[in-house]
Amino acid sequence: MYHIHENPDHLLVEFRRDFDYPMIQTIIHHETTMLEYPATNDIWLIGTHHADIRLGELESMVQEFQCRCPKDATRTKTAVVCDQGLTQAVIELWMAEAQKRVAFEMRMFKTLEEAEGWLGVAVAEVA
Repeated sequence: MYHIHENPDHLLVEFRRDFDYPMIQTIIHHETTMLEYPATNDIWLIGTHHADIRLGELESMVQEFQCRCPKDATRTKTAVVCDQGLTQAVIELWMAEAQKRVAFEMRMFKTLEEAEGWLGVAVAEVA
């Protein structure tokens, strides 16, 4: 299904299989109720998993996310890592609307390394 890794400087939501609207609702509820969420940036690692989400469900996803995001949160970023294709298009539509209603920035990436770099949590390479 999914797993949320609690790293010292960010949360990582790792998708472990294809997903649908009820699963997104569960993830949003789980992550936004975590004590760390209001102050901690996150990465959604969707990867190659496919979304079974209807266009009519996107507005409900946006509203769910908006309602569950704390208004006084100090977090500043959510990164999403997703392969190109229909799932990426659906998630980008969701993010475009959600971005208008939350106080933090959301951005799509092709690799986990790019997302970590944007969040400023990339592991430094040893020479």
